[in-house]
Amino acid sequence: MDHFRFNKTLLLIGALSCLLLSTAVSARQLLAAPVPPELTQFCSGTDNPSLCVDTIAPFLSGSFDPVKALESEINATLQKASEIAASISKQLEDPTTAKNALDALNICKSQYDDMLDSIKESLNLVAQMNVADAYHKMSAVISYKSSCDDAYTESPGVEMPFRQEATTLFELSGNCVTVLDTIVNTHKV
Repeated sequence: MDHFRFNKTLLLIGALSCLLLSTAVSARQLLAAPVPPELTQFCSGTDNPSLCVDTIAPFLSGSFDPVKALESEINATLQKASEIAASISKQLEDPTTAKNALDALNICKSQYDDMLDSIKESLNLVAQMNVADAYHKMSAVISYKSSCDDAYTESPGVEMPFRQEATTLFELSGNCVTVLDTIVNTHKV
């Protein structure tokens, strides 16, 4: 009798699990709004179109506006750069940070400070429809990131603790540069 009750309970748990999983998948499909084709087209020429879509889609409302989409991607870049800059500052303030990492961290702090200024200027320039200058400011972001990377490359035995985040930052800023380049070269906003 206990074996029968165990099997019955197991069957009931299995059925409920399938029902819950099915409900969760259905709810997720309902919550995931379809990506507008204009956004897919907007992001199609970037180096990382899925990241572009993923970072812009949550901020879309109403009809598709390429300037608002670009601002969303630049804001995502600003957010990631701010997170990394905060991590760098925290490591510099931490007395347990390895002494041989301090030079690289100081160089990166300077580069990320400049990067944050450049990204903020890009946002202002896009708002003014000055995409050519915004393109140059966003291109500088990639250079600042590379200079930070080089500081770690030139510091033997020191690992960059924010390497993955820096890769995401590179992808975000690259998407911005590509979109800005496309706008500049096709003269459409």
